[in-house]
Amino acid sequence: MMPRRTAVAVSLAGLFAGLLALPLSALLNTSEPTTRTVKTAPSNAVVTARSSRPANVMVIAHRGFSDIAPENTVPAMRAAATAGADLVEFDIQRTADGHLIVIHDPTFARTTDVATVFPGREADPVGNFTLAEVWQLDAGSWKGPQFAGTGVPTLDELLTAVQPTGCGLLLELKDPALYPGYERQVAQALSQHGFIGSGRIYVHSFDASSLTAFHQAAPSVPLGLITEDGTSAGTTGQDTWLRTVNTATGSITDAGVDGAQALHLKVFAWPLDPSQSSAAQVERLVDDGVDGIITDNPILVRHEIAAAGSTTT
Repeated sequence: MMPRRTAVAVSLAGLFAGLLALPLSALLNTSEPTTRTVKTAPSNAVVTARSSRPANVMVIAHRGFSDIAPENTVPAMRAAATAGADLVEFDIQRTADGHLIVIHDPTFARTTDVATVFPGREADPVGNFTLAEVWQLDAGSWKGPQFAGTGVPTLDELLTAVQPTGCGLLLELKDPALYPGYERQVAQALSQHGFIGSGRIYVHSFDASSLTAFHQAAPSVPLGLITEDGTSAGTTGQDTWLRTVNTATGSITDAGVDGAQALHLKVFAWPLDPSQSSAAQVERLVDDGVDGIITDNPILVRHEIAAAGSTTT
């Protein structure tokens, strides 16, 4: 396998200046179980420990702490875990040679330097690249020069990095029709890293048939159906084993939450609308009784949940 470029340690203290006075130290380099070196996360943010907070509304970091770190990377996961997120949400796709990687978009164009490294291939689908090619990409510089050298992680790298943090994961099966059979592959990776039965893993997708396939591979893992409006919750014929319905924030209503919870489904709201007041949205979602809020800024939302009179998990 090709070695990935080494990522240097960077300071996040400046990124947090003025953000609820929560200082973060430097990102630390750590070696993952491959030949690459990937950036880890801030190690000493002043946050409230998850275990000391009463259970109520879960704080779910959208693609990691993506407000301050490059989305779907190890630094974003580490920052989210340090900030006290209960779950970190990531997107899973597959390379041309069958390796599971963490990326959201259908191409590498927005979040990597693919146009420079592979001129003319910036519009090529993620699944057209081999792992060796993916490892040549810089997935950090677009967010800021301090993240230069951050790579697109494999699922194995992500699971290895998150395991000691105590944080949970919410993995999205992204575009499963493009990757036949990858549900079983994801389940095998979760099993190998000790996440099956750990209480620290959720899997969700827009694709009900993909969730069916994943349930067959790993029946104990809680699964969630992602929906724009929540209307399909409880009507898909799968509600006997679905555990969450993950609904666009603007479509959530008190009655809809009550209906889903009557079917023993948790309701996760995704994500907050950046054009509207975050505090107002959080207050409404808490009033509606959601079980979790998916956000790019877990620190801010955790404090807004408290301000709304609820608690985080």
